[in-house]
Amino acid sequence: MSILKDVLVVDFSQGYSGDFCTMQLADFGARVIKIERKDTGDMARAWEPLKNGQSGYFAMMNRNKESLEVDLKTEQGIALVKKLIAKADIVVENFKGGTMEKMGLGYDELKKENTGLIYASVSGFGRTGTFWDKPAYENVIQAMCGIMEMTGFPNEAPVRVGPAVGDSLSALMLANGIVMAYYHKIQTGEGQKVDVSMLDTLFSIMESPVLFSSIKNVETTRCGNNDAETLVPYDVYPCKDGYFSAGLASDAGWEPFCRAIDMVALLEDERFTDNTLRCKNYEAFTAEVLPYFAKHTKAELQEIFTNAKIPNAPVLTIPEIMEHQQIKDREMLVILQDDGIGIYHAVNNPMKLSKTPATIQKGAPLLGQHTKQICEEFGFLLNT
Repeated sequence: MSILKDVLVVDFSQGYSGDFCTMQLADFGARVIKIERKDTGDMARAWEPLKNGQSGYFAMMNRNKESLEVDLKTEQGIALVKKLIAKADIVVENFKGGTMEKMGLGYDELKKENTGLIYASVSGFGRTGTFWDKPAYENVIQAMCGIMEMTGFPNEAPVRVGPAVGDSLSALMLANGIVMAYYHKIQTGEGQKVDVSMLDTLFSIMESPVLFSSIKNVETTRCGNNDAETLVPYDVYPCKDGYFSAGLASDAGWEPFCRAIDMVALLEDERFTDNTLRCKNYEAFTAEVLPYFAKHTKAELQEIFTNAKIPNAPVLTIPEIMEHQQIKDREMLVILQDDGIGIYHAVNNPMKLSKTPATIQKGAPLLGQHTKQICEEFGFLLNT
């Protein structure tokens, strides 16, 4: 049984953050009716990679959903979505602040007809504060929250984190907030607003630099792949056929580390006898160990550090991680038949529940694929 079976979600979101949130709900059984703009639909339908004129990006983010094509500039379109919302459990939107209110679809208006409605918003800056009505994308939020300042190498330009972590983490925060609000609704019958900001979300994971600033009045900045302020060794090292990551979380692994790399002399070096000293002498330590990594392959290093019970991994390419046995063992790639792009490998849901697991039952809908069916089901005559 799906844990969110019989939960109805009316989804106005498009792009990434909102779509990723409602994908989580749909994977666990919620019925998600996606409201799409007349003729154009979700902006993500035009995003690469494209196949057969359809977006693979859209396909993965919108699996398990239904598509209702609506002209929200008309009274008929607004009346239709209001009829849906009156029977819905959850509304999700990721517009710029004020957009839903201009259409008469703000929370204060909708809760009059549905007091148990959970109204969930994800946006760049949230629904309060000075920036509440300003637009934002991933690059803007990463620049503003501190993550870009912390990413990259010293004396070089700040670097954007590759994946859209602001969108995806904010979407997961929103899904988590929705589930908690739904639990409250089960207990009380009351709905509520859920307001998640991308800026808040990414700022909330900046724990180390915020603590250094608050507690020690120390400003930290980008340091490449190391964490020399707190842990050494903890880095990515060039090796014979690429790059390799290894590190320690405490002094307990220091002796095994030195023995694994055949450098027991480091145990007697006063510059490196504990983690505090190794942090202070990070550059000297790195100069000592770089030659060892340079003369070994990724496979050799993985065997050496694994045998020493030291956390390690080669830096993998995307094709390599897609073929990795652990990804296969955890079934993190599934073959999915999609009406738009055909058969492809979709990234599976990472939350593994033993009794009520996520299920991917169908691909993403074509634009307006379920419009007629939904209108008939909810007793709405749609003019053509």
